[in-house]
Amino acid sequence: MENRIRELRTELRWTQADLAAALDVSRQTVNALETGKYDPSLPLAFRIARLFGQPLEQVFHDPDGPPQPWLQASRPATPDTDGPVLHRMGLDGWELTGVAPDLLHFRRPAEQPAQQWAYDRLDGDLPAGTQAERARSGWAYVASWPGRALHYFKRPTG
Repeated sequence: MENRIRELRTELRWTQADLAAALDVSRQTVNALETGKYDPSLPLAFRIARLFGQPLEQVFHDPDGPPQPWLQASRPATPDTDGPVLHRMGLDGWELTGVAPDLLHFRRPAEQPAQQWAYDRLDGDLPAGTQAERARSGWAYVASWPGRALHYFKRPTG
């Protein structure tokens, strides 16, 4: 199985030891994952994807399966600078897929014209009914900023 663990780890400027500590595994396990010598268990794969704020299929890929039809991009951002990043990426057809410390993750179709996206961020607690209410208005929940009460929503435009 191919993966983007090394790429995602280096974007965060983490060492293998940093990632190992965050996942509660050995540094040797992280090395074996990154070099493709070890395929993670399903629970570990989900923990890795959650840690990076990515859907599982954007971290792991079966080389014998169909080609990934998505282009991937990550952009540095903080809660103070995320607005312009989201706006520009949305206009350029990039769909927000996850949030990690100091990074926003995006994807867009590799083959077809990209759909433009609008983004909204709610600050503070996210009551249970709020997410359902936003869904009825066409907004899909994406993720929350790690360690902060910031919640991101998206919807296609046009």
